[in-house]
Amino acid sequence: MELPSGDQVSVFRRRYGSGAGPRVAVVAGIRGDAPEGIRVAHRVAGFLATVEEQLSGVVDIYPCANPLAAEQGSRRWPFFDVDLNRLFPGRIHGHPPDRTAHALCADVRGADLVIELRGARPSFREAPQAHVRQRHKASAELARSANVSVVWSRTPGPVAPSTFAHQFAGSIVLEGGSGNRLTDAVGRDLRDGVLNLLTVMGILPEAALPFPWAALQRPLCVTDEQVFRIRTERSGLFLPTGELWAKVEKGEPIGDLIEPTTGDLLCQILSPVSGRLLAIREQPAVFLGTMVARVVVVP
Repeated sequence: MELPSGDQVSVFRRRYGSGAGPRVAVVAGIRGDAPEGIRVAHRVAGFLATVEEQLSGVVDIYPCANPLAAEQGSRRWPFFDVDLNRLFPGRIHGHPPDRTAHALCADVRGADLVIELRGARPSFREAPQAHVRQRHKASAELARSANVSVVWSRTPGPVAPSTFAHQFAGSIVLEGGSGNRLTDAVGRDLRDGVLNLLTVMGILPEAALPFPWAALQRPLCVTDEQVFRIRTERSGLFLPTGELWAKVEKGEPIGDLIEPTTGDLLCQILSPVSGRLLAIREQPAVFLGTMVARVVVVP
């Protein structure tokens, strides 16, 4: 992609396997502040390179779709200051981010399965999770093999049509860890999840997996109605006390809100439901209405 400066930036695709069999596309780094997804993509690619002769199909890996943003650890494409994950399906005659979105969609189109790898949202720690489109039962069932804690069937929001994953009805989004940081355990879980999905798709033989399949997580399957967002009712510093993916009871504290200049306790943040702590805010400065946690109700 040619830049206004006259320089060029390349988005690489690494292809493994032959044309006989299913094709899976694994895309990471659409936003530059999700390094966990980029690392998982490289780990998957490194493993597939050692077993390529055993593959019965094709795996296309796009380790970093937004390299300029990744180099800066930024969510947005530099210079144009746009979020690439709000530009899909892109335009062939648009500016460089638009053209990148268009070219990526064109290259991925036709894959039997599309997997997008992300990290946690900025300022948060999140349990490993898979997002699929609500009412797409086949992808929800497939995502159960992704070695995550939760499979979340989500109703598309108002901005969903401009995201990469929305362009492919059966896509699976894998995310987790800490915002703009790397988390070893989550990185391993998501790598193993991608490899297991390739096994379920019939591309990678089970005997080649570098882990026992029995060690994979058995996720909860939930919908939007079972995921509760907890928001603050005033400003202050949020100090979490809850542990990620720990059980919480209705009315149980998950954190304290303090006055930053005096250290006085303003209030305790309580869980509105019983369930498990899916996400917790790490960046402590909060304002009225800031989300500090997600709790998922266990069916």
